[in-house]
Amino acid sequence: MAEEQEEIIIIEESDAAGVEKTAEAVSEPSNEKPSILKNKRFIIIIASLLTLILAAGGGTWLFFALHGTSKEKQPEEPITVERPHKPKEAIIEPSELENMIQRANYLYTNGNPIEALKLYEKIALYSEAISQYNLGVVQLKEGEYEGALENFKRSIDNHENQCVSAINAAVCCLYLGRETDFNTYIDMAQSYLPQESNAPMYSYYYTLINYYKGRYLEALSALKHPTTSEYQEIQKKLRAKISAMFGSYKDAIDTLENPFQEEDSFSLGLLYANLGKVDLAKKYLNDAIIQNKQPIQEQLALAFINLKSGSQEDGANLIKQTTEAYPDQVYTPYPIRVSLKSSLFDPDSIQHLYRDKKSNSNLKTYQTILYFAPYKIYNADQTINYIRKGNANIYIDDIQSAKEYLQKSTRASTVDYGIALAVQKALKFRLRDANQQLLDLLKTNPQHSILHYNLALTYAQLGDFSDAYDHFLRAYHLDANNYMAGIFAIMSSDIIGKKNPKLISILQDNLSQEPATEEFQLYRTLNDIAQNNFPSAGKWLENTYKERSLYLALKLIIASELGKEDIVRASSERLVKLQPNDIFPHMIYIDTHFQDQKTKAYASSAINYLKKQTFHYDDLDFGPQITRDRAILIAMMTGQLTPFIQRLENRLQTTTDHTVDILGALAQSYFYNQDFEKSYTLYNQLIDEYKIRDEHTLFMGACASIGAEHYENAIALLELSKLKNPSFPESRYALGVLYLQIRNNPGSVSQFAKMGNTGFVSRYFDFGIDTDKLVNEPKKYHPL
Repeated sequence: MAEEQEEIIIIEESDAAGVEKTAEAVSEPSNEKPSILKNKRFIIIIASLLTLILAAGGGTWLFFALHGTSKEKQPEEPITVERPHKPKEAIIEPSELENMIQRANYLYTNGNPIEALKLYEKIALYSEAISQYNLGVVQLKEGEYEGALENFKRSIDNHENQCVSAINAAVCCLYLGRETDFNTYIDMAQSYLPQESNAPMYSYYYTLINYYKGRYLEALSALKHPTTSEYQEIQKKLRAKISAMFGSYKDAIDTLENPFQEEDSFSLGLLYANLGKVDLAKKYLNDAIIQNKQPIQEQLALAFINLKSGSQEDGANLIKQTTEAYPDQVYTPYPIRVSLKSSLFDPDSIQHLYRDKKSNSNLKTYQTILYFAPYKIYNADQTINYIRKGNANIYIDDIQSAKEYLQKSTRASTVDYGIALAVQKALKFRLRDANQQLLDLLKTNPQHSILHYNLALTYAQLGDFSDAYDHFLRAYHLDANNYMAGIFAIMSSDIIGKKNPKLISILQDNLSQEPATEEFQLYRTLNDIAQNNFPSAGKWLENTYKERSLYLALKLIIASELGKEDIVRASSERLVKLQPNDIFPHMIYIDTHFQDQKTKAYASSAINYLKKQTFHYDDLDFGPQITRDRAILIAMMTGQLTPFIQRLENRLQTTTDHTVDILGALAQSYFYNQDFEKSYTLYNQLIDEYKIRDEHTLFMGACASIGAEHYENAIALLELSKLKNPSFPESRYALGVLYLQIRNNPGSVSQFAKMGNTGFVSRYFDFGIDTDKLVNEPKKYHPL
């Protein structure tokens, strides 16, 4: 019998099984042998060759592994090899034996495995060496792993097809869950590999051995330098899969697209998503959805891309459709895990965001204005007028009227005295004390416009814009001449997403009728800024009024918007001179004077500048929230967070004042230092014990809870935060992904559906596939 050409045959793709490894696991290739029982990150038999991993950073994704199944999504099996062989010693005529082998192969190939098996067994009577290998391959395909393993053992013992027999014996052990035997046969295949060094299929043997041993770089090298052109489709998929493992997405894409096959649409969609090419990712995923009868994975993958790329409403619709169509299967392919974005803790990323003028520009502008906004005191003329009227009425013997006027005067004096004391505390940066005193006064004086205004301003400076809006609005309704209260109500409503167009219209009409005095010019300028009309507000730059902190702040804000940097720098210099010991004006100075410097130079200049200043730190420990926010970020950017935390800890131990805001600063600092459990504990203390429930505290408490993996607590705090500010997209987004994590798709859909398709990309939160659940709970997840 003529010697047949050496051949390796791969089981068709729908019957193949794969080896899956997470991106993290392969970042540093290991030479250790894979474990099929204890470390299934190396070898996992799953329903589909596809594993989807989502990892974010600034709107990018990581989608890992390739789709190697047929349209019917048959389970993937380990890659096996089969090879007809020339026997050592033929018992019957070679030509007759050859015909029998060909007929057995034909029967099997054409869907008659039972008859093929019978014929292979008959061949075994005449030529044991041939039949043992081929019979083992057929048994392996038919799931008879014990019998297949025995035949591969005999083939190895007979010194026939030892390399490929050892590979397939290892595959049998993989199915049978025999970890030690699996490693033994893979090692055996490697020891037999030199015997095949001159064979055309050498590179392919080398690839399979290293692939199953978890040495993916070695396997990839062989795939890039093949010694054979056979089995290109399998080699192509292996190369794309391994390239994706190591983040070489372009190589994986090039491999799958040359030539392109429709069944690879799913994998290509995920790979393009990795590169941030959302349009191409969506195109391929939509194609994959069309190709499959039950496109659960494909629709969920497309939904996740939409959620990450700013099309939350589209993502919600897809999740809803999939959940309704496949309620028993929708949670199995991709268990979600929510995390905080790593960029939150990267000094360079923080500096980039901190210096970005467009990022939260309205919030920064309004916070700056409200920081420098003046408090108001009582109307002395009105009080004196009450007294005069009272005395006059006594003179004319109208005793009842006189009593009413004098009682009003007494009440006015009491509340006005209380307001004066509260304002004095606020100006000394004891904002919590001032806020509490004003709240107490409000109980007996609920109709006092100035009282409401001052209370609102303390709330705004403490970062509680929801309560600030309520009291600013009340102050304006009680006194239509209190224009500043009305304008600040508009600014606060913008921050919390509670638009009030009627108030805007009334204010504009009333202001248009006021004279061109300094007071009303100030109000009109503030209103222009609130309406984002900086060209009109630019007239403020031409005034020669006496320098006040608020006036300078307005010049700085307007000049920055109009690109007049000389006025910006000059205004910041004057602010520092007016308030030399307060931290926030110096933060503004740093922003305006070092803005053109590169990242490291900016950090260095900031450190050197701050070292030269003398601060009292009252504004940091007890004052406006914006001071704490900016100071913590500056400490982060400059590498000074640890000494910053130590100063706060010392201050907490030594102060006799209220410690609420020191605790808040510590909680926030611990968060950015990634001490999540400490941060979580302090935020819960602030919320539960001290009843501090402004939007900022609730939101940051939720962030700390996610970092510390207290997800139920995070959901509760986010729901409260959302009540304070329903329009804040970060809270709604976080709730959406947390509901995905706890397998509550309807809850998730309700959050994302309200976000629209605005292009929003979360600064704080990311989500990905929980690969630990895929590994440790295989019966619960990925059974598709």
